[in-house]
Amino acid sequence: MEVLSNVHPCADNRPACQQWIIKGSHSIEYSVIEAPRLFDSTNIKLAVCGSSASSMTYDKRLIFVDSEVLTFHGPRLRQFFNAFEGEYRIVPIHITERLKDYAMVESILQHMVDFGVSRKDEPVIAIGGGCLMDVVGMAASLYRRGVPYIRIPTTLLGIVDAAVGVKTGSNFGAHKNRVGSYYAPICALLDTSFLETLPTRHIKNGMAEILKMAIIADQALFTVIEKNVEHLMADRLAQSALSLGVVRSAVHGMLKELEPNLWESNLQRLVDFGHTLSPIFEMKAVDTLLHGEAVAVDMCISTLVAANRKLLEPRQALRIIELTKKIGLPIIHPTCTSANITQALAEIVKHRDGLQRMPVPTDIGQATFLHDVTAQECIRACEQLREIAQQYSPA
Repeated sequence: MEVLSNVHPCADNRPACQQWIIKGSHSIEYSVIEAPRLFDSTNIKLAVCGSSASSMTYDKRLIFVDSEVLTFHGPRLRQFFNAFEGEYRIVPIHITERLKDYAMVESILQHMVDFGVSRKDEPVIAIGGGCLMDVVGMAASLYRRGVPYIRIPTTLLGIVDAAVGVKTGSNFGAHKNRVGSYYAPICALLDTSFLETLPTRHIKNGMAEILKMAIIADQALFTVIEKNVEHLMADRLAQSALSLGVVRSAVHGMLKELEPNLWESNLQRLVDFGHTLSPIFEMKAVDTLLHGEAVAVDMCISTLVAANRKLLEPRQALRIIELTKKIGLPIIHPTCTSANITQALAEIVKHRDGLQRMPVPTDIGQATFLHDVTAQECIRACEQLREIAQQYSPA
């Protein structure tokens, strides 16, 4: 601590006051671990401690599980946790994007109070998709000013995106993820066997985030997806060596981008590709448009903005749009209105501290940032996408 005397002016012309300057730092370390068929194994310590050699106590675990996941996997989850030597409680949580609000965070906090979660050595466990992990992580960051937690994603989007970073959050009113925190889990355990029972639409939803990483940072990954999209979708990215390689590449690429900037001190982030207009689209159609679907539409608009500015070759822009369509993602949506786009551009400038910082591709695997995109440019891109979408529609 540094003490400065007689240098800080006081109010009302009084003598100078003493000033203390406090400096601190906070290191962070967590693990992202591939855990194939985790709940068919006997490795209970990995699931409840984040490590098979953890020194954490073996007393109590509060486990939040998406109610849809319990429908398909309840018996094997309960059989697995029956091997836990201490007390455990499974709490089913019904959650959707509409329900991902602060009231849900408060509900989770109440469960923590009722169960008596301790401060340091009884990690809370979240088993579900991105919405569940977001609100459980936020509650964990708040309860006793921070208790440990473990993420076990059960959706493709959760595996390649929501589980691997340090952000938590909830929606606030009509605003997506308007409140939240940066709070790392002990670990994220990635088990693609959950994808075998995931609805096909949600496989496509997660593919949007994989495609995002390929477009802005990984040409080789884009080519692999492009050449094997039918196989990947049929396999649900769950079993084959090719599928698991694609998932691993996407996770590695995401972590490579996130690690140097976990607290987002630099707001110019490549991983925000597809996330400039999509928050407004998603919340305007919260009951019908999934996160990855909104991201896919945003990516296509951003791609054509770049092509219309001659930053991206038209041939490459068409490859991006065609692959988006082949995956089964939308390239345009009724929420792409002038009013919504104008609102989205205004909101993103506030969110990104005065500049748009809008990532757009300049080639497959490369991108740049724009700060002066107009609503009219985006509307023009939407009109082009509607024309392209009509070409794919049956006569």
